[in-house]
Amino acid sequence: MTADGWLLVETLTEDLDPALVADAGRIREWVAPSRWSRAIGPARAKLLLDAVRRGESARVGDTVVVVEPVRCALGGVHGSQVWIGPADRPVPPPRHVGAWDWDARTELAHHGPGLEELIFAREPGAVRVVRTPPEAFGRMVRFDGRVDYFAMASTLEPGGRWQGEVDVLGDDDRVRRFQMVARARPGLGRVSGLMHAVPERGGDTVDLDVAMLRAVSKGVGVGAGLILLSGAVIYEWVADPPPPLDRWTVERPVIDAADLAALRAACVELTQAPDTTRQLTLRVRFADGEWVRAHAELATITTAATGHGLLRVRPSVEGEAG
Repeated sequence: MTADGWLLVETLTEDLDPALVADAGRIREWVAPSRWSRAIGPARAKLLLDAVRRGESARVGDTVVVVEPVRCALGGVHGSQVWIGPADRPVPPPRHVGAWDWDARTELAHHGPGLEELIFAREPGAVRVVRTPPEAFGRMVRFDGRVDYFAMASTLEPGGRWQGEVDVLGDDDRVRRFQMVARARPGLGRVSGLMHAVPERGGDTVDLDVAMLRAVSKGVGVGAGLILLSGAVIYEWVADPPPPLDRWTVERPVIDAADLAALRAACVELTQAPDTTRQLTLRVRFADGEWVRAHAELATITTAATGHGLLRVRPSVEGEAG
């Protein structure tokens, strides 16, 4: 830990101590407050912890403590950037950090102020607060550790946490690298997280497995979605569904209760028999729309241990059974 750079401290869960997760562009692995004094001294460590807990800047003698809270879309603060230094020294520009939440009950993400401009290079007029998982994960061209992340997000166990690096394709066709930090919040049925721009660590690699899936899924007349088998959550469309199912890429439709139960049962079955496939009919309805029958085929994409599958969907034809 340096003594004069911006520090990023996550405060994603109220019932756990904050943890330092970045020192300027250097990623840190959940450094607890008890270890801060070893790097910056007891006095500055106390200033840092007090500043994070207060959430506001202060001056103590000849030392200034500058705090930049990272606010989420739901009214809270998910972390703070903190700079500690002499009062007569110019304060450097803060890092670029945004916050998000994923609601396990609605399967929708809530993007905090400035997040979409940061990770997607999105124009202000195109920014939305609520997004479906495919709208976010579909932009990730590299996501190391995705299996561990989704395991944490699907189980929502107390103390569950994950951090790693992801590369995101922006609206300007540039790829940017971010440190993603997330914690499970089981009491709220939610995962909360931070995205911290770390351009000094790169940003031009691709996830070869997903790139291959995207390539082979194009032009076949069906949609192809990556699905989390433990919760039947479609988190990325590697090929967009054809009309009238195309709204599925940006909207989470209502799925008929019986069909949703059948899909979840099929997901469980595939974890036990990964070399098989399942055929289903899914009746879905988008906002202000009619019910649409979709023919679906579910298969695992790697092994049962990863817990991920591929759901191929297209409109049902007359008389077709699931």
